[in-house]
Amino acid sequence: MRKPKIVVIGAGSASFGLTNLGAILRTEELHGGTLCLCDLNEEGLEQIYRLAQRINGEWGSGMEIQASTDRKALLPGADFVIISVAIDREICWRQDHEISQNYGLIHYAENGGPGGFFHGARNIALLMPVFKDIEALAPQAIVLNFTNPMTRICTAALKYTKVNMVGICHQIDFGYMMAGRILGKTLGLDINHDYKFRWNHDPDEKNIANAAHERLDILAAGINHFTWFLSIKDKQTGEELLPLFKKLFLAQKDFEPYTRSVLEVFGECPTSGDAHFLEYMPYTSNMARKTWQKMDIQMYPLQERADERDVLWEQIARMAAGQESVDFLKHTYSERAEQIMASVVTGSNLYDYAVNLPNTAGYISNMPRDAVVEVPAVMGLHGVKGIAVGELPRVAASFCNKQKDIVDLAVEAAVTGDRGLALQALALDPMIDDLDVAKGILKDSLCAFEKYLPQFFGNPLV
Repeated sequence: MRKPKIVVIGAGSASFGLTNLGAILRTEELHGGTLCLCDLNEEGLEQIYRLAQRINGEWGSGMEIQASTDRKALLPGADFVIISVAIDREICWRQDHEISQNYGLIHYAENGGPGGFFHGARNIALLMPVFKDIEALAPQAIVLNFTNPMTRICTAALKYTKVNMVGICHQIDFGYMMAGRILGKTLGLDINHDYKFRWNHDPDEKNIANAAHERLDILAAGINHFTWFLSIKDKQTGEELLPLFKKLFLAQKDFEPYTRSVLEVFGECPTSGDAHFLEYMPYTSNMARKTWQKMDIQMYPLQERADERDVLWEQIARMAAGQESVDFLKHTYSERAEQIMASVVTGSNLYDYAVNLPNTAGYISNMPRDAVVEVPAVMGLHGVKGIAVGELPRVAASFCNKQKDIVDLAVEAAVTGDRGLALQALALDPMIDDLDVAKGILKDSLCAFEKYLPQFFGNPLV
């Protein structure tokens, strides 16, 4: 078995760097390889490096650990490159929210809407030089991307580079949680049958998802944070439960009410929950209608997450100094990067229920071949191969294909710095119903984010 070289770009992030670190170092199939940690945050990188050295020694992982702020020194010969970066995320998201609210819009600014456009443009500006370096120094590497907006980042890589990128996201677990919560009583699952989603790390969410994973097999497809239930099978009996799921969901009153409303109107159900798929639809963004309040939609807690990260850095410092146990990292939640890498190294043919890939093989038959889609996949010695799911339901395909057109415009604008294309991408977005609003948000956002968006100020990325 070959010993892989793994480069982590963004290793100096608190939560994600720590999650990936523990998962990689506890995976036996990766032991004896080389783990290269890269981040522009020198202080954070040093802490993670020291912690990696400690874990490597205590767990007997036998890996060579390297760290540098210079990715070019680490990339040559890489088998895998993990990308998980963000740039002043909470600060920028707050500005995205405030600018949109000045124009009467409210949205969750990560993947769609005007905030999704600028979040994508900022991260594309950060990552295009990284992609070019991977292309030049590690052309054989499988790139595992966790950075959002997933579809836009992967589309930029697909259209402007030759890197072999796979996008990984855990949001399908929310679909499992919803299925477990709705079907739980019927299946006799030992869960909290009254659970409601909040951004508060409630263990019930994970407990319900885990119980559902044990009992159910969900087939879903679409685009990232906007996949749709295609099938829910009972693993014990093989019974198709999607019709029952829809019937029981429609009988609910206070669980994911926006998702329920979409199911009621269109007969199809998205998997990612109220707080995420709303970014792709026009029905909640008008502040005057107060849909967020009526639907009890949860806004991402920006300040709470920033505060949590500060606390986590303190914990990392203690662990790096040997003042706190690291054993809990043997059992922490997996983002699945280590599983994918292990399957490719060993040829173990792992099934994964949701990865983001180019639709070049027609995995979704009624979406364009140059779209980036989220589908199940099998991975092994031949890399990561998507599984064809056939057609999306007509309504789901209509929504996803509209977003594909927006993504293409937004990515081209973000790479070239073309303000005209940026305006078109915003004007096409379903959240915006006024051309003057699109113009105003573009003007104000370019002013607010000039230092993050050099491509729009005379420095295109290609």
